[in-house]
Amino acid sequence: MLDVQFWLMGRDVEYSGGNLLLRLGFTRQCVPDRPWPNRYRRAEADGNVIVWQCGMFLQASDHGCLLLRGTTPAAVAGSEVEDLYDLAQVQAAPHQGGACPAEALIRASHWFADYEAAVTAAAGVGHRVPRPGPVPALAPPEPCSLERDWRALAVRLGKL
Repeated sequence: MLDVQFWLMGRDVEYSGGNLLLRLGFTRQCVPDRPWPNRYRRAEADGNVIVWQCGMFLQASDHGCLLLRGTTPAAVAGSEVEDLYDLAQVQAAPHQGGACPAEALIRASHWFADYEAAVTAAAGVGHRVPRPGPVPALAPPEPCSLERDWRALAVRLGKL
């Protein structure tokens, strides 16, 4: 589900009405003197969110969770990813924290559900279709929101 979520977020960045991440309060941060790679960052009430192409770091006051496409979510400190812009650097960085604790995964699930609700309220889901050409394997069969799926996952994780 995480891989599909990152694909959907990529479509949100390319929304014809304007980059939805920017509309939802994220700021784009670029490597000095280079337009790419970039990342998005948003301050939250109790931490920060950093989004890379196919990766995300969600920091709360007491923990951080690194979610990367195709990997197990890892517990990391913000200092481990703070200065990294290129996803390849993030993937290669040594992460000392091990697996994310259940409460971090529950928080991440709620965060994604809230993000999906905000996208739906701001723009609907009709823009979440593949570009013309071959359809990527991660593209859902029709435009969608994963809000209910993320909320259901948070409930299941809370029962572990």
